[in-house]
Amino acid sequence: MLMNSATKDQTTFTASLYGGSFGGMALALIMVILASLPLCCGVLKQYGKIIAGITIVLGLLSLVVPLFGSMGACGPFVDAICSERCSGYECTATERDDMSSVCNALGFLVVYIGAFGWATCVLGIVAAALGCCVCCGCCKAKMDGPAPGGGPTVVVGAVQQPA
Repeated sequence: MLMNSATKDQTTFTASLYGGSFGGMALALIMVILASLPLCCGVLKQYGKIIAGITIVLGLLSLVVPLFGSMGACGPFVDAICSERCSGYECTATERDDMSSVCNALGFLVVYIGAFGWATCVLGIVAAALGCCVCCGCCKAKMDGPAPGGGPTVVVGAVQQPA
């Protein structure tokens, strides 16, 4: 029975770690797509600085989303361990702190190595780098580039006659 309960706890903890990893991955992927609009497609160039700022900040924030998910998963996990293993007496604050520290350390390793947190880091760094490229005006994000179709920029105007 102890093994079955431990396996259930481990499965629940691991499943909650995937939520933070996939949430961070989704955020970073959305930022990659957002930064690609002015860079690759030449769309929304007039909002380039705003897009760059949002992409850089949220791309870097996505690096720590798996860690926040891991830390959030430890609270219920420690509560479940205390309620099951410490029947008959209440877990002390020292025991809770020790279990929480072990859980956070283990969660950090598991989330970034086993639960695809490394992929979230890669996508977050790519999103931030693309945001920097948008900010600098690389590729099609240049505001003063050639007219569509590759031809020279043409300005049409009229000459006023002096009165």
